[in-house]
Amino acid sequence: MKAEAVPRVSHRRLRQLIGRFRGKKLAVVGDVMLDRFLRGRVTRLSPEAPVPVVEVDDLEGSPHPGGAANVVANLAALGATPTLFGVIGRDAAGRALEEELRRQRVPTSGLIADPTRHTTVKVRISSGHLHIARVDWEQRTPLSKAAQTKLLERFQRVLGRVGAVVVSDYDKGTLTDHVLKVILNSCRARGIPVFVDLKRWRAWEIPATLVLVNERRAAEMTHRDVRNRETAHAAGHQLLEALDCEYLVMTRGPEGMMLFDRREVQDGAPIRDVKSRPWEVFDVTGAGDTVLATLALGFVAGATLAEAAELATHAAGVVVSKPGTATCSPNDLLESLRRNYSGRAQR
Repeated sequence: MKAEAVPRVSHRRLRQLIGRFRGKKLAVVGDVMLDRFLRGRVTRLSPEAPVPVVEVDDLEGSPHPGGAANVVANLAALGATPTLFGVIGRDAAGRALEEELRRQRVPTSGLIADPTRHTTVKVRISSGHLHIARVDWEQRTPLSKAAQTKLLERFQRVLGRVGAVVVSDYDKGTLTDHVLKVILNSCRARGIPVFVDLKRWRAWEIPATLVLVNERRAAEMTHRDVRNRETAHAAGHQLLEALDCEYLVMTRGPEGMMLFDRREVQDGAPIRDVKSRPWEVFDVTGAGDTVLATLALGFVAGATLAEAAELATHAAGVVVSKPGTATCSPNDLLESLRRNYSGRAQR
C-alpha cells in the first residue's frame, strides 16, 4: 500500500485556524477521571522486596482532570467553550475533580454524581523522568439504566447548540452500547460532526466523522503486527472498512500519525503520514486526549484533515514536553509553529 508524507501546511494558514478556536462550542461525553501524581526521589531498594523506595515530595498529589475531563481541559485551554458529560461518584475525588474543572472555567453541569459508583482515580508515581508505578481506583461496570437515562437527557438538551461532539472512551462503563448508539445516531440525524477515541472494539459500525485510535489499539482490533509502516497501513485500511466513519487517524507515538480519508482510499490515493515534531519527551500522559481535542477543534474551525492533524501534532509535542497531564494553549501552539517553521518561508 502506497504512502506519502503530508505536505507541510503554511504557517499563515495554521495561525489563521488557531485564531478561530476561541468560543467554539463542543460537547465532550465519556469516562471522566482524576489524575494524581506523586513525585519524589529514588535512593535505594526496599529491604522487603526488590522494588525502589520513592521518597515522595508531594504526599497528596496534585489533582488533574483525566480521561474525557482532560479532553475538555485541553479544549478550554485552546480557547473553546466545551461542555462535559460524564459520571463521577459522590466522593472526595469527585469533588476534587469538579473543583479543578471550575478552576479551569469548565462547566460541570453535565456531570452526574452517582452514589452507587466511585470516581475513577489514577495515581502515577515517578522519580524525575522515570515512571515507577501507577495505582488505579476504578469501577468498570456499566452505568445503571437510571444513570444512562439521566446522562442522555442532559446531553440531548445541549446537542443543538454545539458545533461538534467528542466521545472519549476509556472503557470505564460510561459509554455503554446503548449510550454510544443514542449519542452517535442523534448526532448523525442532526448533521453534527462526531470525533471518537476508541478504547475497545465495538461489534457494530461506528457512525462518526473521525475515529482516533492509537497503534496498540489498532493491533488489538485487527490482530495485526503494526510495528512497521506497511502493516500499520494495512491495519488502518481494515479498520476504515469496519467502521462507519469518514476519517481514521492512527497515532504512532514518535512516528507521528497516519491519516485515512475514506474518499481518498476508495479512489486509490496513497495513505498520508504526518511526522512528529522534535520535542523533548518528559511525560506522555494524556497526549492522546490532546490530539483528540485539537483534531475536533481544528475541524470546527474549518481545517482539513491534514491541517487538523498538523495542529494536533504540534499540540501533542507541547504536552509531552510538560510533566503530568498537561494542556496546550494557543500561545503554546503558536510558539511551536514559530520554532518549527523558523528558517522557512512562513507563507
